[in-house]
Amino acid sequence: MIKDLIKEGFILKEQGFYKKAIEVFYKAIEQDNASIELLLEIAELYYLINNEEKALSYIEQILEKNPTHIRSLELLKQIFIDRNSLEEAEQTAKNIYCISHKENDLLEIFKLLNKQGKYDEIFEYNLIKNTEKIAYEYAYAYFCKQDFEKAENEIKRYLSKYSNDQKGLLLLGKIYYALNKKDDCVDLLKKFDLETNDSEVYNFRGLVETYRNNYQDAKNCFLEAIKKSPRGIYYYNLANLYFKEGEILYSKKYYNMAITLEPDNKNYHFALANLYYSQQHYKKALEELMDDFFEGNLLKSIILYETGYLALAKLELQKLSESHPDNEIVKSYQEKINLELGVI
Repeated sequence: MIKDLIKEGFILKEQGFYKKAIEVFYKAIEQDNASIELLLEIAELYYLINNEEKALSYIEQILEKNPTHIRSLELLKQIFIDRNSLEEAEQTAKNIYCISHKENDLLEIFKLLNKQGKYDEIFEYNLIKNTEKIAYEYAYAYFCKQDFEKAENEIKRYLSKYSNDQKGLLLLGKIYYALNKKDDCVDLLKKFDLETNDSEVYNFRGLVETYRNNYQDAKNCFLEAIKKSPRGIYYYNLANLYFKEGEILYSKKYYNMAITLEPDNKNYHFALANLYYSQQHYKKALEELMDDFFEGNLLKSIILYETGYLALAKLELQKLSESHPDNEIVKSYQEKINLELGVI
């Protein structure tokens, strides 16, 4: 009898009749209330109908009986990921790896660490051999730490095995762009699947077309990226392109849209300030500049100098000189101010 119920439950599950399958597995568990596998089936079915609370209650029952039950731990990890509870997901992934010692489970830990920006913790694992499969996560961590040469080495090792992987190609493209290897970006773009829905690919194409001076194609790419996923960086790149063309109104519009999406991004505020500075709207430029940002503080010093506040500009430049003693722009403006003030 119980075998028939289990068989019926699996058929209903395969056919997508999840609620009916739950009812059947309930009947089966009445005959075998100690079955972990039946509890897991019910937990998975509740997850499939988006009732995570019920799913969690059954996972809890399973783990009380068997704390090392990997499939239930994997379902628990997925629920944490769905809820964006990444620290809990990370700890669950570590528990799974401690039980399994499988490379795929270690890879899950690295993915979660990267999502949280815990890049250094990945390097702390000190693996004897970092395989091609794991190399992508290492490359991503190095890229985010701005160690672009190591990132390039790791992603090329990943692509040596997964040569057509679009995610890997995209990361290599970003690394090339960061290293100013623009011609390599152009060559790399030929390997991309251009019939994609990935907004990041469109954004990368936009950057490459900008470099190639194909401005209309670049605009179309950035706009397509925005259409698929309106992110600040896409608006920012589009604004930069319009600024390069001298289209100030459009550039200002898109910088402001980028700032609206990411109000704490200092680069976006600096770009808008630089636009205002180029139009000699100094007050507006100063209003956009944020503290603790070298480029912003340098622009502030330049504006002070150009508007005649030489003493204030000198003080600001002195601060910048202490933190960036070899910066040629800082030195140049210090010399100009000293010359005007008659300071030797």
